Amino acid sequence: MTLHTVTFRPSGARIRCAPDQTIAEAALQQGVIVPVSCENAICQICQGERLSGALSFRNSLGQTILEQDNQVLCCVAQPQTDVEIYMADVYAPNHKPQVSLACQIPAVELLGDDIWRIELLTPAGKSADFWPGQYLLLHVRDEQGNEEQVPFSIACAPGSMNNTDPRKIELHIANSSDNALRIINFLRDAVVARVTLPAGDCFISKLFIQQHKDQPLVMVAAGSGFSQIKALIEGALALNPQQEIHLYWSNRGAEGFYLADLPLHWAQQYANFHYHPIIEQHSEGWHGRAGWIYQVIHEDFADLSQVQMFACGSPNMVYGTLDQLAPLGLTQTNMHSDVFAYAPRS
Repeated sequence: MTLHTVTFRPSGARIRCAPDQTIAEAALQQGVIVPVSCENAICQICQGERLSGALSFRNSLGQTILEQDNQVLCCVAQPQTDVEIYMADVYAPNHKPQVSLACQIPAVELLGDDIWRIELLTPAGKSADFWPGQYLLLHVRDEQGNEEQVPFSIACAPGSMNNTDPRKIELHIANSSDNALRIINFLRDAVVARVTLPAGDCFISKLFIQQHKDQPLVMVAAGSGFSQIKALIEGALALNPQQEIHLYWSNRGAEGFYLADLPLHWAQQYANFHYHPIIEQHSEGWHGRAGWIYQVIHEDFADLSQVQMFACGSPNMVYGTLDQLAPLGLTQTNMHSDVFAYAPRS
């Protein structure tokens, strides 16, 4: 049976719908929330504007409203082609609404190799609601005094083994530029910091783990990209402690592993967790592996078509890893990275 794609604008949420199935029925099955009440086109709560596509209807009222006003009643509409509908307040599964919070700053500490750990605490009574792997926007002032919102990965999972406080948010900020140093100094001096969260669609959720619980997770981090990967691993282990996980963390030198003991702890605690630290070139005193990340992964895997890979690093690193490992079955479908959103290929 042919399945048609129904896309909701402006959110971009998508479902797959059979020709004899209503949009509301398919949305319910796939976790997309569409408001429905009467289910027979009377209350019109499920109404949206048709942008494109052909539909049939389970009753004549739905067809009449489409012909008169170009409005789709999802409870009786059955797509006959791919369809786009403008309908506010429809979101993809796992959607969490963004909020802006004024957070306390209990800790600003140097972890090593110019990586600073920032601890934020949401206001009393307000938990930090996000999926592991998502990021926040930190509100700061630029040199001209204008407010800007700077994205930072949230370096912890909510309610994970290393974060039992639902109000706690952890950031890892690399002191790699004058602008980064300005932000670190701001956080050291400020009493509160305003943040907006969550953002990003590269994350671990209950639904993702249920769908991929039998597939290995391959976590790839370059430098301080470990911050996002740390949250993803904590989230995966909390949701499914038996999940097979491989962590590949690459740095220029040994000093870049600013939380060197944490992956070792995971490897000791979980037999299904495998840690692969990598530096670019062998150096004196280094007893681990060296080379490009994709080279090391290629040594360990002959087939990547049945894994789920998460990658956090520069666009060159992410796309280079994807291209080099494509012959092993890695595609953008089973590789997850925020790079695909903020630096898409033209």
